[in-house]
Amino acid sequence: MNKFNLILMLFATINMSAQAVMESTYLDVPATKIDRFVELHKTMTDMAQGEDRTIVGSWVYRHWYGSGHSIVIYDQFNSVEDAVKDDFFAALRKNVDKLSEAEQKEMSEVFNEWWSFFNNHTDEMRLWNPETDHVSKPDVDWDIPFVFVVGSYNSSGSEADLAKAYMEWSTRPGVENGLQLGGGSTLHYKGSGSDVQLYGGFKNIKEFAESISTQGTDRPEARSKFWSLVEGSHSDQIYIHVGHLVDGKFDLAGPNN
Repeated sequence: MNKFNLILMLFATINMSAQAVMESTYLDVPATKIDRFVELHKTMTDMAQGEDRTIVGSWVYRHWYGSGHSIVIYDQFNSVEDAVKDDFFAALRKNVDKLSEAEQKEMSEVFNEWWSFFNNHTDEMRLWNPETDHVSKPDVDWDIPFVFVVGSYNSSGSEADLAKAYMEWSTRPGVENGLQLGGGSTLHYKGSGSDVQLYGGFKNIKEFAESISTQGTDRPEARSKFWSLVEGSHSDQIYIHVGHLVDGKFDLAGPNN
């Protein structure tokens, strides 16, 4: 490899590492045990906070419609380096060590039950720039069980161009002039996921249905460019928000939770 190509590779790596990332974890939790998982997840998330963590956000959704996994967890980090340095277990150990012997035994049982839900899970890392790849209405109350829609696509050309075209065709006008609370896109970095994921949040399923009934009617050029870059089939999933990390605590969706 010549020196010029090596410099290009190093520059690309630096650019990628400077971007924010999402780590997506997909779980197959039985429907009858989802509420129990969420309860356990809150306990473990709260117990595993501290100086060893570099996580800046974590959002949990339960499946509502489609053929996807029953639970998806999106952990947010400011960079790839932060995602690698994040040490959930070190923070957990330090906090558990502060407990009484009886409390440690109880926490061990909680951990084992919670961790059992991660059997056969899958995960991936996705690049995400909150400055350019996300838009939302001002002053949105995200502490509700809002509808979260995710579309997964592969591209025949530039992944970034596909994502940008969709943002211009659907996401931005949906947020600026419609019922969509917010939305954006992520690009594949590591793992087995699709090239591009497009996401959107809506207050409820009724407003989501109303929004897609007029999707993209005013921006045909962006719509055409988006579909010209889509390769193969795509999948769409509808989730319901169940909680997210707020000031070091896992906040369950809804008032007084």
